[in-house]
Amino acid sequence: MNISFRPIELSDVPQIVRWLRDEDVARWWWDVAEKTDEDLTSEYSNKAHDPRTARYVITVDGAGIGIIQAAVLANYPETAAEVGIPNAAGVDVYIGESEWRDRGVGTLAIRQFVNEIVFAIPGVEICTVDPEPENTRAIRAYEKAGFRYVRTYHSEDSGYDVYLMWQERAATS
Repeated sequence: MNISFRPIELSDVPQIVRWLRDEDVARWWWDVAEKTDEDLTSEYSNKAHDPRTARYVITVDGAGIGIIQAAVLANYPETAAEVGIPNAAGVDVYIGESEWRDRGVGTLAIRQFVNEIVFAIPGVEICTVDPEPENTRAIRAYEKAGFRYVRTYHSEDSGYDVYLMWQERAATS
């Protein structure tokens, strides 16, 4: 199994919208339910070229299976203030193709992405993830990928509870 990452392109947007509509994905992406497909298409067409966040399609043997993204927290001041961890980047991920869930590919993709992409960002010493506390599938995958629990808090930025986890650059050596 060959896992790789390629930057999202406008041609990926219809597939991204389809993935976001999947019940197992939409459940944890809190703002999706209120949006129309047209809203999501517009949003992700713009996000494809947002320089503050690097967004990628996760591919397995060349086929797209989900999305993973990294953002330097300093580029999002409200989030950075809540997290309170300097020199950090945050990662978000979902496996959009249901047949690839619960097979360990998420853990492998996260580990590889953090090592190859996140810790290649100049100045980033810590990678954070912030699933909702009830998202035990994601929390297990992050733990297996080397993340440790930091704290739980209510995010004023998103309006949801967050189970903050982190991984230090040294932990991947």
